[in-house]
Amino acid sequence: MAANDDAYLKKLCDQRPWPPHHALWQMAYTNYRSHKGNPWHVARTNFIPDVSEQQTDLYESRSSSQWIVKIRRMQLKSCPMCGSSVTGTVDHYLPKEDFPEFSVMAANLVPACSHCNSGKKGRTFRGATPNERFLHPYFDTLAGKPLWLTRIIPPYEAAQFKAAPLPGLSANNSELVNFHLRHVLGTQFDRNAENLWATYPQYLRDEVGGSAPVSPSRARKEVASSLRTSISTSGANSWNASFFRGLLEDDGARKYLARAARTLTATPLPL
Repeated sequence: MAANDDAYLKKLCDQRPWPPHHALWQMAYTNYRSHKGNPWHVARTNFIPDVSEQQTDLYESRSSSQWIVKIRRMQLKSCPMCGSSVTGTVDHYLPKEDFPEFSVMAANLVPACSHCNSGKKGRTFRGATPNERFLHPYFDTLAGKPLWLTRIIPPYEAAQFKAAPLPGLSANNSELVNFHLRHVLGTQFDRNAENLWATYPQYLRDEVGGSAPVSPSRARKEVASSLRTSISTSGANSWNASFFRGLLEDDGARKYLARAARTLTATPLPL
């Protein structure tokens, strides 16, 4: 990616009005990579004369180019920023309005869903402490590991859902993941959790069959199976994997769903 970024920048700076800015722009790219996009170490570059507006506009004028379309169409199990089941847009890790010099830098362009690109994240790129920033899908190796779960908040009859860092993470990583989750997850995440919660009793009834109560051990086995399936089909940090990871750790929530399954009849198999 670094070589392609540098080659693309060189080609761009062969055109007017960019030739005088190539050296400084290249330094900004090098600094971005050396600090892995960390907004606590990457400062905005001031070009003289000011060309920030033209740099920002580069993205809009080139958004349909093969360079950016390839990122937009990247085949992924889920959104690498929030874990939703869809992608199809491109998000700037560091906002182009605040860092216009990175508006067409591939290392700063990540495949994302519309919830991330136009939703809660907005132009936020860091918080109040050095551990408060977003995970970078390209540079943070942590992003490839299971990082979070969904806590189910009683009363279960009107359950609420809260994303939380996975227990066992270091204090620094927990702060990082917590900041990330707070600023990428919105109402669609809540709706997805509400839907899984509402429909899982029927799933349990269908898997167990008959009308006998669903035992705690059988409920746990089915939740573990649902977690494995979610990880294999949509990724370790997808919304569904997060939900079932939290449910697997919550005896009270599983027992509630198992009781709810008692009043249900199995869904007939399609002919």
